[in-house]
Amino acid sequence: MLDRGRISSVQLMLLLIMLDGATGFFYAPSLVARTAGNSGWISLLVVASVFGLLVVLVSVALGRRFPDQAFPEYLPEVLGRSLGKLLAGSYALILLHLLAVIISESTIFIHVAFFRETSPWVLDLMVVTVVAYGVYLGIEVIARQNELVFPIWLFSLLVLLLLAAKDIRLDNLRPVLENGYLAVLKGSLVPVCWREEVFLLLFLYPYLNQKCEAAKTGAASVILVGVITTLTFLIPLGVFGDIYVSHQVFPINNLARYIRVADIVERLELYLIVVWIAGVVVKLSVFAHTCCIASSSALGLKNYRWTVIPVTFGALLLSEVLYSTNYVRLVGFLEKTWPWYGQVVEFLIPALVLLVAVIRKKGGGRSGAKKTRDQV
Repeated sequence: MLDRGRISSVQLMLLLIMLDGATGFFYAPSLVARTAGNSGWISLLVVASVFGLLVVLVSVALGRRFPDQAFPEYLPEVLGRSLGKLLAGSYALILLHLLAVIISESTIFIHVAFFRETSPWVLDLMVVTVVAYGVYLGIEVIARQNELVFPIWLFSLLVLLLLAAKDIRLDNLRPVLENGYLAVLKGSLVPVCWREEVFLLLFLYPYLNQKCEAAKTGAASVILVGVITTLTFLIPLGVFGDIYVSHQVFPINNLARYIRVADIVERLELYLIVVWIAGVVVKLSVFAHTCCIASSSALGLKNYRWTVIPVTFGALLLSEVLYSTNYVRLVGFLEKTWPWYGQVVEFLIPALVLLVAVIRKKGGGRSGAKKTRDQV
């Protein structure tokens, strides 16, 4: 392993929840409502969760075969040295691009919703510097940071949703399946790929103390994040209606502006920026850490820390070149490219690697599973 840190099952679950939740609750409601209408909650809760659970099964199956190695580290053993190194390098580039996408998601939200006159570079540099420092310290520090951030993140989000729940109009939630099952499936294309970001379990598995609990932990994270993102869709939908939600850039931000309790509690959208930045820093840190691991494996480095600065600040430059603060360009990627891109990277390729490992009898198999239990 390139990182000697260790994390618990609870820490892993909280990290996996943050991977989807940190960005999904801002972007998912409008993207899903445009296609699935008021039945979009089925796309988020059922369809996306099913695909997420499939990714967990594949990731855990590979992890049990190679309990002490991250995904890029055992690719040469499964596929051969040349092809394995090539695929590890490809994942390093893919993760670098996904880092750029996440940076752009955070930049666009902060720039559009709050600081339109502030240069995005100022905000990005602050966030990326914190992320780089966290990645340098290792996955154990990132997990501990998330233990502090997650309760505040979840509590703030739930309070926001509960304060708005009193204004829900049930007519806005009916009829269910008005546009049929096909619309629900189409509406799930983007959230499915967010839910499948649980594929980073392939990179986090070696650091897990209780490896025998990986499947249960991964499944729990998929279900819990499904519930959270469904609530962030249903409550704005119930308050505003699907037509309004589908035409808004950030429905959850508008929901926060809408809330007013006795002329005392208001302007709650200001708290969203704190919640957003806290969650995004954790998500960026996990993606950056995995990108550094993939880069180091492809380059044959013994210490992943040599790649921290090139990866984090390279992603910052890439985000500026590809998306900058262009919401239309980013959403175009999420709606048109991300559905197939995410499926290939997060599910199809790991599933094929697992198939090859089984056919070629690579990895521990039963003995590897026994070794994993003995280590726990």
